[in-house]
Amino acid sequence: MIKICEVDKDNCFDICELTSNKDGIGTIFEDFICCNAISLAESNYYPECKPKALYNDETLIGFFMYKHFSSSNEVEVCRFMIDYKFLGQGYGRKSFSSILDFFKRDGIKTVNIMIDDHNVIAKNLYTSFGFIFTGKILKEEYYYQLKF
Repeated sequence: MIKICEVDKDNCFDICELTSNKDGIGTIFEDFICCNAISLAESNYYPECKPKALYNDETLIGFFMYKHFSSSNEVEVCRFMIDYKFLGQGYGRKSFSSILDFFKRDGIKTVNIMIDDHNVIAKNLYTSFGFIFTGKILKEEYYYQLKF
């Protein structure tokens, strides 16, 4: 069962060690996202950034961060990753489904996400959940949106 948990002193270092790089070696800029340490640092300076840990039962498998401005029922998923050890096992789909359920329970009505057009796996995942391209492209990122 996928659980969404807070990032805290007990798991922050483990989250920073997660990587989507196939060789298991974390880098500052991975193939399509920046490393989780940068995301955690960013969340300390931008209160709208909400980092979360993804667990399968008691095993840390991934991370995501979203932006939510308190006056809105709209969020932007700015980071989502599954650790390289768990890729290809269905955790991406299960985790993203849990993330969308998390947003629905919180009263969110619109979810936005940006996709590098070369990231075919991500594009296929998000569009399978009903995300549609908005027509907006900024800095080579394609904007997709899902309304509940």
